[in-house]
Amino acid sequence: MNRILVLFFSGILLFSLKGTAQDKLYFGQTEIGALVGRSEEQWDGNYKRRVDVSLMSFHGVRVSKNQVVGFSVGFDQYNDISIIPIALGWRGFLGKDGKPNFFGGLDLGGGTAVLEKKVSDEWSKSWYKGGFLVSPSVGISFPSLKSKTAFSFSLAYKRQEITHFRGSLSSPGIQTIASDKLPPGYSSMTENSFLFRSLVLRLGIMY
Repeated sequence: MNRILVLFFSGILLFSLKGTAQDKLYFGQTEIGALVGRSEEQWDGNYKRRVDVSLMSFHGVRVSKNQVVGFSVGFDQYNDISIIPIALGWRGFLGKDGKPNFFGGLDLGGGTAVLEKKVSDEWSKSWYKGGFLVSPSVGISFPSLKSKTAFSFSLAYKRQEITHFRGSLSSPGIQTIASDKLPPGYSSMTENSFLFRSLVLRLGIMY
């Protein structure tokens, strides 16, 4: 899947780069916002609303006057789980130079839970692992009066997969049957998958 995405965006870039050689190729966008969604279902069947922080920095290349492809990296907080999202992305603009522009975007990639510490003791180990993410977005940008930057307001939907693993360690001196599904040194492993769907409200700057 990742190879297909890389080839797709690379093809767009190579096909369109010639036509934009005289324009400013680099495009950057940095945003801060809030992830609004629901937490996991509680014991009584109800859900709690969550509002978490989201940071994103997008870096791309203009493949035409109104289109940009690139990649983004950021920071998302889901309850007490910290995720670094890394994705390939596209941005498209509608409007005239020097005027407010509408724009749309799409980010496809994955999240890493490298900031989450692995918890371990003499009996077990547990850790988080990030998964696939997809995030379409729409917004509007307002050019500043004295520079080539623009302020942006955007609304996005983000779907992020996260998995929690907990493994029981094998007791010393006890042999375990080798298994492709069980890492060496573990007698059992439990896996809980979480799916966070969020409405993302962002404020940022384009440059």
